[in-house]
Amino acid sequence: MKKAFIVFARTPEIGRVKTRLMKDLDVEETLKLYKSFVSETFKICDGLKGVDKFLGSFPTTDDPFLNDLVKKYKFKGVFNQKGSDLGEKFINAFNDRFNEGYEKVVIIGSDSPTIPVEYIKNAFQELEKQEFVFGPCTDGGYYLVGARRLYKKVFRGITWDSSEVLNKTLDKLYSGKIKFSLLPFWYDVDDIDDFRFYKRHIRYFKGAGQI
Repeated sequence: MKKAFIVFARTPEIGRVKTRLMKDLDVEETLKLYKSFVSETFKICDGLKGVDKFLGSFPTTDDPFLNDLVKKYKFKGVFNQKGSDLGEKFINAFNDRFNEGYEKVVIIGSDSPTIPVEYIKNAFQELEKQEFVFGPCTDGGYYLVGARRLYKKVFRGITWDSSEVLNKTLDKLYSGKIKFSLLPFWYDVDDIDDFRFYKRHIRYFKGAGQI
């Protein structure tokens, strides 16, 4: 069974990434932090075996930093995210991979640089029996979404920058009687409070000898 794993990332342009953090950090520091998040996400993906890995970038695929990571971690390909909002980008990414013959597809972003690789592996395992799998995020969204069949309505009519993303998605799954699984909760790093927790979390990992 062919499996595809996709990382969604934005081209690291100064002043255009992690904009909520720029309220408290300068633009150079924010860009450096974002690039470190993307690098850590790629490093996590290196623990996946038997999976074709792809980068879905936006707004361009022509970026030296991202392309170096693609080569270093042996990603199969790079594509441009297509769609007017995140839901349409999910739909197109799933649809394109299914049309290429992949039967399980999992997508993550680059805002959860400490996500355990076991969660990603479990996502593919859950797709043995479920049609969708979601990694619920503490901010009300999700850090991971996977599917083995595409139901476009699941990703439409959602306000993506709200705390109701997961709830609205679950409502659609229940109303459509679509089988799904939920992974353990994890967190994104979007604002300064998230960043402060992230730094403490990394300190904990180091103290526990986990990194």
